[in-house]
Amino acid sequence: MSVTPIQPISMVAIDGAREATPLSSLQGNGFMNALGDGLNSINADLSQADTLARQLAAGDKIPVHDVMIAFEQAHLKLQMAVEVRNRVVDAYQSLTNMQL
Repeated sequence: MSVTPIQPISMVAIDGAREATPLSSLQGNGFMNALGDGLNSINADLSQADTLARQLAAGDKIPVHDVMIAFEQAHLKLQMAVEVRNRVVDAYQSLTNMQL
């Protein structure tokens, strides 16, 4: 069994790391866009389920199982959003309760 030695760090690699673009300038609005897209998706699903329920109540030929599936999908997405919010609030409270 042979062990290969670790290569020494060159000054070129260190200088390149100093000149690298900061991470904050690369991220942009990714989190806000993802959050907005998720909330828009939940809203669209709730609106679609409501529309299907109104069509069913009006007497249109909408299968009941399609309405129930739309409501369950919207309900599950809403539950997921609430759980994510709860986790974020718990994490924030944990951070604020930390002693330095």
